[in-house]
Amino acid sequence: MKGLLVCSLAVIGVVVGLPQQADKKFLSGAGIGPGGIFPGGPGSVPPATCRYWCRTPQGQAYCCEGIDEPEGPVGVKIGSCPRVRPQCPPVRTFGPPSPCSNDFKCFGSDKCCYDICLEQHVCKPLSFFG
Repeated sequence: MKGLLVCSLAVIGVVVGLPQQADKKFLSGAGIGPGGIFPGGPGSVPPATCRYWCRTPQGQAYCCEGIDEPEGPVGVKIGSCPRVRPQCPPVRTFGPPSPCSNDFKCFGSDKCCYDICLEQHVCKPLSFFG
């Protein structure tokens, strides 16, 4: 909450401190929403390009779905992901894995699980062994 107040005061300070013409350009060109404020000028904050953030087993956050991907339902399916494997298998010759941000991005009963070799979440068959 304290960070939001500081950020709001900083934006107000920038807008108030601008000359009148720049003030109009800043406000008319600003996109305010999940992407933040982006007036398009030098020193401005770019819009956010990530819709969903995922975590690795070590707790590191990374963008697992960008805003350029079509939106769909978000949810969790029953079942468990297979254990994270300790080493990477040989390269496969069939189709590539499907990256995902949540279970509903996966076909059928597949789950969205982290893959240590690919370093991202991909659709995998659910595990009956947990």
